[in-house]
Amino acid sequence: MKKVFENPNTEIFNISDEIPSTVFAYWKGFLDLNDTAAVEACEVSLVYFKEHGIKVMISDHSKLEGASVPFLDWIHDYYFPTSVKNGLKAEIILDSQYDMGCISLDLMYDEEDMYQKISKGELFTPKADSLENAKKLALQLITEMK
Repeated sequence: MKKVFENPNTEIFNISDEIPSTVFAYWKGFLDLNDTAAVEACEVSLVYFKEHGIKVMISDHSKLEGASVPFLDWIHDYYFPTSVKNGLKAEIILDSQYDMGCISLDLMYDEEDMYQKISKGELFTPKADSLENAKKLALQLITEMK
């Protein structure tokens, strides 16, 4: 596991040595569109997907405290479509330990909102109950993509 980025809102690791074409992202704090660190973390991940052929991201949101409505709108309008365009096929989600974080994730991955700018099936976003199970699912998905 090689750390490729870190700021107050995320740490991104390339875990392709363990699971091909896969990154692990650890999201934390409160994500707001006016917070340059939150936006930077997302932008860096988008570039990384494209430059390194990343197909799967495991997103650990256990320390995510929440996200503002403008940030969630930006995720739906920009982040998801760009991640698909840059090659991401799946984001495996580990839930937050915070109530507001869980609510934010429910809104972020709400299918009605998510599929306004991307087609259903372009980005698979299952939840996993543990990192171990997320890794197993990531490996299964990568194997099926070959």
